[in-house]
Amino acid sequence: MRLPTCTLPMRRSMHGNADGLLMTTESITFWYGCNVVRHGDVVRASIALLEAVGIEVQPAGGPAYCCGTTKDANVRAAEGMAVRTVEKFNAIGKNVVTWCPSCHRHMDSFIGAYTTPQFEVLHITEVLHRHRDRLAAKLIHPIPRRVALHTHMGFREVDVNGLVIDLLRLIPGLEIAEVEDAAPAHMCSALAALPDVMAKVTHSHVEMAKRAGAQDLVTIFHSCQRLLCGLAATQPFGVVNYVSLLARAMGMALKDEYTAWKIAPCENDAVAMIGPERIKRAGAEFFNKQVLPEIRRKPRIR
Repeated sequence: MRLPTCTLPMRRSMHGNADGLLMTTESITFWYGCNVVRHGDVVRASIALLEAVGIEVQPAGGPAYCCGTTKDANVRAAEGMAVRTVEKFNAIGKNVVTWCPSCHRHMDSFIGAYTTPQFEVLHITEVLHRHRDRLAAKLIHPIPRRVALHTHMGFREVDVNGLVIDLLRLIPGLEIAEVEDAAPAHMCSALAALPDVMAKVTHSHVEMAKRAGAQDLVTIFHSCQRLLCGLAATQPFGVVNYVSLLARAMGMALKDEYTAWKIAPCENDAVAMIGPERIKRAGAEFFNKQVLPEIRRKPRIR
């Protein structure tokens, strides 16, 4: 199979302007969502990439900027969270670039039913792809590695798989294996409630990466990175997010601390890397009951 080259379709924005959105916009709000905060390196890399193509970035994220999808079972709560987030963006007065597919989908399909966003919305992959000539000029550091892309089939609002392949092709020296094994759902966290399905998907992608001779399995979204990065402890390949590779090709050295904690040989090593100050800020009880079990939980592949 030949890897596709993405042709970005005409996409109607939130308020009727067509495909020209952000071709000339110089300042945006980067909405990175509420769950990517575990991966500060991903947020920093994303901001650096947007700035590299000439866009002024105002980041917004964390629990105060939730889209409401975490409360989908309670429509009133989801509505309240979504409306408050949109009101904040309306007050900022800038167009919005999304990271999280759940936030992006909610903005298209849910939020508009309860409030009126006064801004345009595009996904970060769309923005970087439209400015790929500018981005390519910044990617001057070769990465001589063979990679396989971990994809999903459920994020139909944006052709992220094709867009990310095109962006990775800009990196000098990077070889992208030709694979076709898209997982169900829009990202791995959507499968977390189905552990047997998640294990089957993980096993399939482990075998796919091995067959391809990949040195890295490249993720697109934060939840995939979070749930799969532990594979690096037991498999003959690393797990890295695509924005981290792009940032590395620009010469940025961003430490992926979450993965380092996840693949630490033992619990004591992970705790030492995190350090007492961060544990104190999180709260020792919360850390021991919530954070540490997550960090020590390895991906299941059977």
